[in-house]
Amino acid sequence: MSEMHLTVLYYSTGLHPASWRLPHSHIDEVGDIDFQVKIAQLAEKGKLDAFFLGDGQYISGEETGHISYYFEPITVLAALSRETQYIGLISTISSTFYEPYLAARMLSSLQQLSQGRIGANIVTSQFDAEAHNFSMNHLPPLEQRYARADEFVTVMKKLWNSFTTEAIINDRDKGEGLDSQYIHPIQHNGDSFKVDGAINIPTSANDRPLLFQAGTSLPGRALAAKHVEAIFSIAWNRQDAQDFRADIHHRAESEQRRPPLVLPGLTVYVDETYEQAAQLKAQLDDFIPLAKRRMQLSKALGKDISDWDLDARVPQLPDYSKLTRKVTRSLYEAIKRACEEEELSLRQLLDRFGTWVGHKTIVGTPEQVAQEMIDWYETDACDGFMLMPPTYPESFEKFVDLVIPILQERGYFRKMYSEHTLKGHLNREVLD
Repeated sequence: MSEMHLTVLYYSTGLHPASWRLPHSHIDEVGDIDFQVKIAQLAEKGKLDAFFLGDGQYISGEETGHISYYFEPITVLAALSRETQYIGLISTISSTFYEPYLAARMLSSLQQLSQGRIGANIVTSQFDAEAHNFSMNHLPPLEQRYARADEFVTVMKKLWNSFTTEAIINDRDKGEGLDSQYIHPIQHNGDSFKVDGAINIPTSANDRPLLFQAGTSLPGRALAAKHVEAIFSIAWNRQDAQDFRADIHHRAESEQRRPPLVLPGLTVYVDETYEQAAQLKAQLDDFIPLAKRRMQLSKALGKDISDWDLDARVPQLPDYSKLTRKVTRSLYEAIKRACEEEELSLRQLLDRFGTWVGHKTIVGTPEQVAQEMIDWYETDACDGFMLMPPTYPESFEKFVDLVIPILQERGYFRKMYSEHTLKGHLNREVLD
């Protein structure tokens, strides 16, 4: 029996936007590296594949009322690499704002510090507020950003192949430290980047860092199929997840590559009884007034919904291409599909906006949660999940203590680490 892959996204005090408002939340520890060390070590205790850090180049655009991002993720992973032994460590990298030489060098340094446990989630960024911090008036159009991302990853891969450990000979008698036949300047001259190379740190014997991509947009799918080892996707229901994974497999086949793993986001409220699990969700949702949810949904849809009837079915939404206001495409299309396929009322849709928008949510007992995860895995809806706990550390601790043992006993998740590298955890024997 094959085993599912599980990663976890760390974000502040949890993925529910009101998690910080709970009486005993850890909001005052968000700026303490020991808090993130604790979460990473908890993930390693659960034998997860990887610990993942999102990132944004701005102060809270989600209107959560508190700071969304604090430490720069590369810096955090350097610290975490010294406090963990097995778990993979993934940083978010914006191809819109970073240069590929600098990114490749930082990631290679981490790869050696961690002895082969590093991954990079390649994003093109979402908000003009971020662009304003990088001498831009606004973000480039989506297609242009993904064309740059394609070239960005291509250059990083070239750099990682340009200097290998065989080049370091350190022959003291001859006075020769490097063997130039193993050093290959890349001489890249593209539309977005001009990089001579080679990189000035040899690629580790544990191979290059692994690559990830997040989202479900068409340009993002093309990038994932061509370059990455795993994709963090959005799916509210199993049919959406199955369709997306099938599409990624088809695209990877066209690229003559092994398909990337598909890991949809998953928020879990779990406790010994369903009532206890549901109580936490209700408590968190109650912090977000209905009027604020309406405002957030209006922003996501790019239109005013103030006159929509709460208990009527959500009106037909136009195709993304016909929108006149810029919104996040992957989220908009997830909402549109869910409304059409599940015939949601506005009240039902707003209820989902009480948690991290767009992703699958399960509320239940340990057995109920584990079974639904297994059902998705067994029906080719995913290769595992990116866990998005509503609160840290409490919700994540309950998942590790209550759900992981069931998945292990049923043969769907590892009981011990058999590998020391992220490439080994994800069963990626050969990287292109």
